Amino acid sequence: MFSDSMEISMKRLIIVTAMVLCFSASAIADEGRFTGWMTLVDLDSYFEVLNNGDTNSNYFEKGHRITAVEGRLNGGDIEYRVKIGDLPKNKAHAWFWWRNQTYAAFIQKMKEYENTGFKLAHAQSFLMPDGTSRYQGVWHKGND
Repeated sequence: MFSDSMEISMKRLIIVTAMVLCFSASAIADEGRFTGWMTLVDLDSYFEVLNNGDTNSNYFEKGHRITAVEGRLNGGDIEYRVKIGDLPKNKAHAWFWWRNQTYAAFIQKMKEYENTGFKLAHAQSFLMPDGTSRYQGVWHKGND
């Protein structure tokens, strides 16, 4: 009935929509929960859905931040999940997040951000098939 690519796209849309509905309900009750695991493409789509299709700004410009990120290798695909929280009210705050970094790149980012007053809020790594690790991290600066 549908082509294979259309069927895959429809499945992705259903999965992302379901995750948004689940996440939206849980974000109100407990913003400390991780999303489901998603590819980077699906994660970007997820953020677009959270932003309600607003193309003039992104979801994170509206008072939200990533508080944690994790990655994994699953069946040959790199997948991520994140925790999202609100920015502290009435306080200056900045944040960065990186994913899929080599050890050297991760250490460089850590030094760079710490030298400008950022603190590592969350870090995680996973192993690639070749035995190398890939690192994810979130840095926050300001009062929480």
